[in-house]
Amino acid sequence: MPKVSVIIPCFNQEKYISECLDAVEKQTLQDMEIIIINDGSTDKSLDIIKKYAKQDSRIKVINQSNKGVIYARNAAIKLAQSPYIFPLDADDIIANNYLELAYGAMTSGLGDIITSRVELFGHETGEMKLKAPTKYNLARENCLVNCALFRKDDFLKCGGYDNAFFHGLEDYDLWLNMVFRHNLKIYRIPEILFYYRIKSKNESRNKIQTHRYSSILKQQIKKKYPILRIYKIIRKLQKIKNAFLPNTLRRKNANA
Repeated sequence: MPKVSVIIPCFNQEKYISECLDAVEKQTLQDMEIIIINDGSTDKSLDIIKKYAKQDSRIKVINQSNKGVIYARNAAIKLAQSPYIFPLDADDIIANNYLELAYGAMTSGLGDIITSRVELFGHETGEMKLKAPTKYNLARENCLVNCALFRKDDFLKCGGYDNAFFHGLEDYDLWLNMVFRHNLKIYRIPEILFYYRIKSKNESRNKIQTHRYSSILKQQIKKKYPILRIYKIIRKLQKIKNAFLPNTLRRKNANA
């Protein structure tokens, strides 16, 4: 049984899939399986994927008609042999030691969802500024990217990625489900291990789609997780309280 199952959905990523797979194959943790779902690509993505699969027995290829990233990830994770799942988009890359550090953090009991700091590359550069992944911050906005290590059992208990978020925010919904409904703990490795590609507007189909349905998706989140409102209220009350505290106590509370 492999230690980690890396799940990579791919739709028309012929420009980037090689770079992604090269980064995965160079991992210091080599005991893994790599499941690539070709989601109806119309470019040369499948040819490139098959070439890698011939050279690396750890790679398994699922070829399907275009159904979207949610269906692709859910289908692949169900087939995964490892108890630990690591989703990765076909246009992003990871540091060579990400899987090793994430697996170590998971098996050491540091958290149930293992993430890291994030660096932007492509059309934008610099570190992605993400708030600490506490319940209070997560109630307001997504503090994680879609790439993180978690248990397959936890994923299945949550019902997987929700088809209601076909147009976006499916990863945010999953984290909220895991944290607020199943009380799972997030641990962020204090190193930049994930590199998130920023594409031009013409290339970024998912971003355009998410933006188009933004208000609807946010309403779906609020409706599905009414508890978020309570955490937002508590956070506001804490800020009001801190405003009346001496500076030393205010800094202490802010770092808590």
